[in-house]
Amino acid sequence: MLEKIHHLVLFSTNTEIAKEWFERVGFAYSHGFEGMHWFQLGQTEIMLHPADEANPGDTAIHIAVKDVHTLFNHVVAQDLEPYEHSNPNQMLSEPVTQPWGDVEFELKTPDGHKIAFTQIK
Repeated sequence: MLEKIHHLVLFSTNTEIAKEWFERVGFAYSHGFEGMHWFQLGQTEIMLHPADEANPGDTAIHIAVKDVHTLFNHVVAQDLEPYEHSNPNQMLSEPVTQPWGDVEFELKTPDGHKIAFTQIK
C-alpha cells in the first residue's frame, strides 16, 4: 500500500533564496507556482513552501549519493559550508566516516533545514 515518499515540504521564509541554494547544491529544478518551488530527486520531490516563520532545525533529510566526495567538492566550489552533524560549527575539509560506517556530510538550507548526503554502500 505505501510505495515511496512522493515529496517532502520544507517551509521557507524566502523561497527564492532557498531555490537558488538548492540549485547551487545541484538539485534538479522541476517547476514553481506562486512562490512554491519543486525539485526532482529520483522519484521524490522536495517542495519549498512560503512561510511567515520557519522552524529551523525541525527538518532533516538524508539523501543517498553515489559519490559523496564528488558532491562534497562541488558544494565547496559553490561556497557552501559542509559540516558534521555532531558539530555544526566546525566546517569540514572532507566527508566524515561515522562510527556506524556511513560516509557523509551535512548542509543547512537558508532556513536552517538540515540535509545530510550519505555515500551509498
